[in-house]
Parts: sequence; structure tokens; C-alpha cells
Amino acid sequence: MTKRTLIGERIKALRKKNAFSQSLVAEKLFISQAAYSLIENSQNGIAVDHIINLSKLYKVTTDFILKGDKYLIKIDPSNGFIPLIKATAHAGFINNFHEDHSFEVSDWYRIPGFNPAYDQKLFEVAGDSMMPTLLSGDVIICQNQPNIDNILDGTLILLVTEGGILIKRIRLDNNTDFLLLESDNDHEEDQLKKISKSEIYQAMVVRGKISSVILPHHQIASKGKIQNMEEAIDFLKKELFKLNKKLSSLNK
Repeated sequence: MTKRTLIGERIKALRKKNAFSQSLVAEKLFISQAAYSLIENSQNGIAVDHIINLSKLYKVTTDFILKGDKYLIKIDPSNGFIPLIKATAHAGFINNFHEDHSFEVSDWYRIPGFNPAYDQKLFEVAGDSMMPTLLSGDVIICQNQPNIDNILDGTLILLVTEGGILIKRIRLDNNTDFLLLESDNDHEEDQLKKISKSEIYQAMVVRGKISSVILPHHQIASKGKIQNMEEAIDFLKKELFKLNKKLSSLNK
């Protein structure tokens, strides 16, 4: 059998498997049903653009259509891959943000045990404004949040802005036009800063991180002690509030 015949049989099998009509597939390829029928019946060859469009339509590789190779992995979120925007590529990502842009094959990764969504991306952390929560070189898993007002207070977020990519902790206030952002690094000069919502291209919630750094045991222990102290202070505040309420009621 000729290669043209085998290609015709494969695209015909894919069409039938997906219960598509020839007219529907022809419409996707921007050709007539008669022209598509000639391709499927191996009477005409198939153009490169048609092969690419068919691979997208059926979610198979172009190699499968051309050669029948079944064991190649299609790199996209449906197969567990997430694109990584490295620190050196942050500026390029922002410059092309308003356009349809694709990533190189080498920029897609799979994380064991993690099932990504289509609106997730990996970003490499640059700088130390979020130390010790995030270290320079850490990779964070981010998910798009279309409505900034739905983000909870204290959430770690990544903002894509005209001026750069910011990774901060959101602090809610009553201002509807600005966001209040906080750094986790106590040594930052401007630990709190405001940013206009109009400057934000995209807001993404940080869902997790991948780090090559393991904290020493004594640092983990000290962090645990600080957390316990904070919880104890919160408890005391609540108890004092209750006592003040009771005293106020007695004085009436």
C-alpha cells in the first residue's frame, strides 16, 4: 500500500472514531466536502496545513497521521504538561502576553502526581522578596484567577504587569481600585506596596512550589515555635475581647 493510501485510511478511521461527518472535517480544514473526500480516498495528496489541523482536531501527533506512530507523546496540558517561564524569559513573556504565543518543546514539564489544568503555568522565582517562603530559583505552580476580588486575604499570588512579574501576598483593604501587596521578607524596604488594578494583565494564585532547597532542622523548629506563639496570641486576643464584652455589659 502507498503512503497516501495509509494516510487516507488513518484519517478516515479517526473521523469515524469521533463520529464526525466528512462535511464537518472539511469545514475545519476550510475546503469543500468533495475535496476532503478525495484526500480520504487517497485520490489526492494532503497538505501540511491540513495534517496540522487534523492533529489538533483529533488530538493526535502529526507523526501518527503521517506514519501511524502511536507511542509519541503529544505535549500539552491534556497529557499533564505545564509550560515553564524561566526567570530569564519573564520580560519576553510580558512583551508577548497580548498575543497568541507558544512555548518551545523544552519548556514543557510534567510533575509526578500533579494533574494540571489548562490555565496553569510554572514560573521560576527571581529575587528574594518572598524569602523564606520562596527562594530565588524555586519554581511555583500558578493558576489563573480571572476575578481578583475573589482572591482571599493572605493568598500568595503572581501578577503579570506591564512593569514586570510580581510574586506577593495579597492583603485586602476597602480600596476597589488598588491592591495591597505584602512581601514575606522582613528586610524588604517596602514590605507593603500598592498597585493599581488597571496595571494588571493577569492575576494567578500560587498552588504549590518545587524547590531544590531543604530547610535545616533548627529553622523548621523555630518556624514551628513562631507559629505556635502567633496562634497563642490570637487565642488571647479572642479571650480578651470576650472579657471586655462581658465587662461592658456589666457596666451598663
